[in-house]
Amino acid sequence: MQAPDRLWTPAFVRLCLVGFCYYACVYLLLSVMPLYLARGGLADVTIGALLSLMNAASLVVRPFAGWLTDIHGRRRYIAIGLLGLVLGTGGLPFAGASLALFAVLRIVLGLGWGNLTATANTLAGELVSPRRRGEALGFYTMFGSLALAAGPAAGLYLAHAHGYAAAFWVATAFAAAGLLLTLGLPQSKHAPAQPAPLRLGSLISVPVLGPAMLVIVHSLMYGALVNFLPLLAASRSLGDTGLFFSIYAVLLLGLRSVAGRLSDRIGRAPVIAPGLLCGAACMILLASATRRWEMLAGAALFALAMAGVQPPSQAWGLDLAVGGRRGTAMSTIVMAQDIGIAGSGPLLGWVATWAGLPAAFWVAGAAGLAALAGLAIAWRLGRLPSRAPDHAAAS
Repeated sequence: MQAPDRLWTPAFVRLCLVGFCYYACVYLLLSVMPLYLARGGLADVTIGALLSLMNAASLVVRPFAGWLTDIHGRRRYIAIGLLGLVLGTGGLPFAGASLALFAVLRIVLGLGWGNLTATANTLAGELVSPRRRGEALGFYTMFGSLALAAGPAAGLYLAHAHGYAAAFWVATAFAAAGLLLTLGLPQSKHAPAQPAPLRLGSLISVPVLGPAMLVIVHSLMYGALVNFLPLLAASRSLGDTGLFFSIYAVLLLGLRSVAGRLSDRIGRAPVIAPGLLCGAACMILLASATRRWEMLAGAALFALAMAGVQPPSQAWGLDLAVGGRRGTAMSTIVMAQDIGIAGSGPLLGWVATWAGLPAAFWVAGAAGLAALAGLAIAWRLGRLPSRAPDHAAAS
């Protein structure tokens, strides 16, 4: 199937709406879930363990989802993922005080999320011509940023004004709407001529490991923001970090598509490199910030970083996919993102414990600069392939 050169086809618009629905479902409950669990007097470590079950289940299922979608196509696994979200959120009003049921629901939600995200991203890159792949992924991920900008505040409003069950039902409604929208998606089956047998090499795309390493470092820096910026801001009286993340989300809405389009024109690495630099600059600025405006300037820097790294790296992963294994390539990139975010907590937490919170940001910034140096060296040595050899000419 030859992908069209135009971007805003009915299929792509429908997929963007599906993406908004599933991101809205999850982000609506992002700030609600810790409060919901805390009302029962649970310890912080228990709350963290219960909430992390979603990420753990997602990380386990994601490589298998990538392998399977390369064989069977994308649409059915997007639908399976959304069904997991419907069940995982729709069961919450009935969980009550049962931690066991809550844990099961988080696992179901994670299994759905793991089937969904990389698969939908892959389809977004397949519905357009390869020369507009970065732009398509930039616009598609923009709908996730839109959900992030509005979802947490909307969820808190619903929980406070109408109760937690109302927030759960609205989140479920978004997932159900996304599930209905998948019925009109194209299958976009891109199966290899001979499906790869199930083994480790089939679950991870080796040609994509270079961009994946960059994503791990970028996600480590993002994890520093999510896990430790509120603590740093409180220790230095920098004010509430809500405005930081609002500025970040709003700027990101416009920057994703610009960065994706630019990567189509000048290449992935020339856009990712400034993104890594902005991320490192943000970490260094926050490590030494003593005034509120410095913290807020960091939000602008990291919006540039996220836009410069995420859509181009995902497009680069699809560019490098070998033998039609685009689903496996995208799942490798998204797993790298998961690993970086998950690893930032214990790694940077250990640094913060022994050397203080600013040191955690210094280390994250140093990692970003190291990744930038590695990218520059690879470019200098001519080891930055832009497309997989087996389909470079065709693309």
